[in-house]
Amino acid sequence: MRDLDISPERPLLVYVHVPFCSSKCHFCDWVQEIPVSELRLAAGNTMRADYIAALCRQIRAVGPRLMDQGYRPRILYWGGGTASILTENEAGAVMAALRDVFPFDDLDEATIESSPETLSPERLAMFRALGFRRISIGLQSLDDRRLRTIGRSHSAEIGAQSVWDAHAAGFEAINIDLITGLPDETLAEVDASVRAALELPASHVSLYPFRPAHGTVARRQLGKGLGGRLDMDEQIAAYHLARDLLNEAGLAEYALSHFGAPRCHSDMAYFQLTMDWAGFGSGATSLLGGRFQSTQRGALHGYVADPQRIDEDRPATAGDIASRLMYQALTTWEGVAADDWAARTGQSLAAAAAIPEVASLLTFLGGAGRLTRDAAGIRLDRDAIARAFITLQFLNSPAAARTRRGADALFAGY
Repeated sequence: MRDLDISPERPLLVYVHVPFCSSKCHFCDWVQEIPVSELRLAAGNTMRADYIAALCRQIRAVGPRLMDQGYRPRILYWGGGTASILTENEAGAVMAALRDVFPFDDLDEATIESSPETLSPERLAMFRALGFRRISIGLQSLDDRRLRTIGRSHSAEIGAQSVWDAHAAGFEAINIDLITGLPDETLAEVDASVRAALELPASHVSLYPFRPAHGTVARRQLGKGLGGRLDMDEQIAAYHLARDLLNEAGLAEYALSHFGAPRCHSDMAYFQLTMDWAGFGSGATSLLGGRFQSTQRGALHGYVADPQRIDEDRPATAGDIASRLMYQALTTWEGVAADDWAARTGQSLAAAAAIPEVASLLTFLGGAGRLTRDAAGIRLDRDAIARAFITLQFLNSPAAARTRRGADALFAGY
């Protein structure tokens, strides 16, 4: 059940993209197109300063047009990259640009993404003073060996301390990211990492099954037979183990990878299509008036030269876009609502289901469990969601080439 109070005005999710990090993690595809030399630009670097200036120009140019169209922000989300890498001057400049054009009095959620090594008590206090009430901290694991293997810049101790520091800084909601099913990861390791996470003052956990995305170090290693062994059944078992531990601790699952309360309004707005969204920054996407728009990831120089340039502008009913939106929606307990789909895409849900890419996805998911289609929308039986989507990820990984089982066999007896 969607828990956002949507007003008669056009509600909007405002996303700000920060394409800088302390390191390039081996599993992350969000910034894989950016050269390390640009990804790790230090504060004070000319290109980084130029990016912040361009971001502010884009916000001040596009924001008033969105306001004129009746949009009003209900959710603010800063991501990346690592949004918390920004200095007080950088973050203050971006927030000032946002407040110049948008009213933020009625926000349901204001989140900043972070990485533990960037979070000092002073920086956390600064982000609270800027108006962020929710913080998402990318722990990924509480095992030092695993953290080194996946290219993280922090230790387990620094990760845990960052959560306590965020709690002390007064954040009302704290999410921590964890990854399960890493190559060669044992169930005992998963158990220990999740139990350690449960000792921390987090109100929400995002539990992500490992995904060797295209272009990442992890995928290249697996493709060469390096980087450990990846097994689909073990990935599913790891997720189920972690899920059970989180549920038993009172962090209820409400969508694949999402546990706790309050719900992550930003993710649910994206997944359940409860509102349009506007993305600012290089690589950000927008869904506005039934059209999907984006700027090219990694093209920092091009973005700085023309921050209002749109590199992709297509209807949300295009096959690959519609299937992506459907995929995300069906990872939630409620699935996709017919009214919300029509409002966001301008197309009926019945028509969307006939798009070849969407029909193929629905056929596959129908083999995973009971797929309900009625006047309200489309939803997958919640007991089948984890197995179905982990299987889809696995079948798109290098390890899939080494399995002899087909999709039908994978779901036999489930």
